[in-house]
Amino acid sequence: MNRRTFNKIGLSGIALTALNKFSLISEVSANDELPWEQKTFKYSLGNFKLQSGKILKDAFLLVDVQGQLNKDKSNAIIYATCYAGSHGFNSMSYGLERTLDPSKYCIITPNLICSGHSSSPSNTSAPQDGPRFPEVTYYDNINAQYKLMTEYFGISNPLMYIGFSMGAQQAFHWGAIHGDITGAVVPVCGTAKTTTQNWMTLEGCKLSLQADAAYNGGDYVSPPTVGLRAFSANYTATLFDKEGFEEGEHLKTFGGLEDTKAYLAFMTSFFSGVDANDLLGMLNTWQNGDIGQHEMFGGDTKAALANIKCPALVMPSATDLSFPARNNIPEVAAMPNAKLVVIPSKRGHFAGSMAPALAAAETVAFTDNAIKNLLKQIS
Repeated sequence: MNRRTFNKIGLSGIALTALNKFSLISEVSANDELPWEQKTFKYSLGNFKLQSGKILKDAFLLVDVQGQLNKDKSNAIIYATCYAGSHGFNSMSYGLERTLDPSKYCIITPNLICSGHSSSPSNTSAPQDGPRFPEVTYYDNINAQYKLMTEYFGISNPLMYIGFSMGAQQAFHWGAIHGDITGAVVPVCGTAKTTTQNWMTLEGCKLSLQADAAYNGGDYVSPPTVGLRAFSANYTATLFDKEGFEEGEHLKTFGGLEDTKAYLAFMTSFFSGVDANDLLGMLNTWQNGDIGQHEMFGGDTKAALANIKCPALVMPSATDLSFPARNNIPEVAAMPNAKLVVIPSKRGHFAGSMAPALAAAETVAFTDNAIKNLLKQIS
């Protein structure tokens, strides 16, 4: 079993466990069918031009669809993926009577480029394989997603665009150039522009991975396990704040963990299931995130924020170190129709995941209810 398959199976198990725990689907098991339609497919982008001017050859998006489009295609929700996440991770947010209810909405998840699911360093042929994979921006992802929505699905006015973490940053980017055709955008635990502090934290993660001699400049023969372990330790240290770790909130995730060593081992196992070059490709997109970096705005982040004219519900976590709520305050102030709702939680960054396996039940309910109220306003 390869590492990507292991990761997929592991996340599927976590998702099913989470659905049971939240009592939204009774007696679901790995062999049960979901009570809504679901399909996953590759969408070809062909030779896709990037913001840099480079061409990503034979590009594609891996797309997951939960639920059915209605006749007028007015129930489409785009759900972007997070760092090292996938449509499998996103599935922990679905459920009957939940906000993201595939029996009511058609939830479309285009996996992030560099995630290992869509075009990535790990699945692209020479001469763009591994460390030679071109740099990809958030707007490159948004352009690919817009092509998918309009040309494949024929959707010109999606009901909502939502995302957590890197998915939240994508939501800001989508809103900046497509907010006029979108019902609303919902960035959860993310910023419109990556802060200097966040950039430096990610740089430390990157350097710790690259320091492993086995990494070999990205041309590794086998996974750089020492570097991946160091990367994981650096990255996971930021998922909770001081109080969250001291009070053992991290041990309440994934069904419960015995101690901090078990938490680190779990997270190391997770990140070891992702290709190292894919991790760095996604990280580069994150580090360079800034909605002002588009020809429409000429580097002016405030102008881009002002162009998000659709309703926006910005939901940071009260205890997130990567994307502190205070960083969203000036962003929301610059947006014409935005509301800031802080998620009250001790679960740090995980509070915005909308997943019972990661966030406390009351936190999931709080986030769900806030988004449900928005959907009532725009539907």
